[in-house]
Amino acid sequence: MTADSSQDALYRQALAAHGAELARCCAGYERDPALRQELQQELHLALWQSLATFRGDCSLRTWVYRVAHNVGARHVQQHAGKAPMLALDEIEHLPDDRLDPGHTERRLDLQRVLALVHRLALLDRELMLLYLEGLDAASIADITGLSARNVATKIHRIKALLARQLATPRSSP
Repeated sequence: MTADSSQDALYRQALAAHGAELARCCAGYERDPALRQELQQELHLALWQSLATFRGDCSLRTWVYRVAHNVGARHVQQHAGKAPMLALDEIEHLPDDRLDPGHTERRLDLQRVLALVHRLALLDRELMLLYLEGLDAASIADITGLSARNVATKIHRIKALLARQLATPRSSP
């Protein structure tokens, strides 16, 4: 098998196993549909290119997430002036601006969570997106380079903040 066909095979394998996760990752980094589509294209290109150097030192899943979060972080930094990112303590007092009475309560809660996640500082956003994908602290630490204990502490703080925000009654339109 040639290097290109091996790279193509790895790319197909990565998409089959993690394509839905990549789409959700892009949604976590970008709210605007047009920019989200652009981010997805950048992500797929970067993933395909990166697989030429994949040696199997980590799992394919870890590799995919590293690429996804590097591309997502770069995207956020390039578009940082459009929507302010906030520290955890600053989010605590945000007004609720995501109301849509036509959706179910669960949908509203998901929208509220994503709206808060979109406003988090980049590292906190990355950690929460990985956590929401079901990764444990050790896996997230492997992807981000942080210690597992630091990851667990930060996620605990973010979850507590989100719980407090979701417990706050929404205002009427």
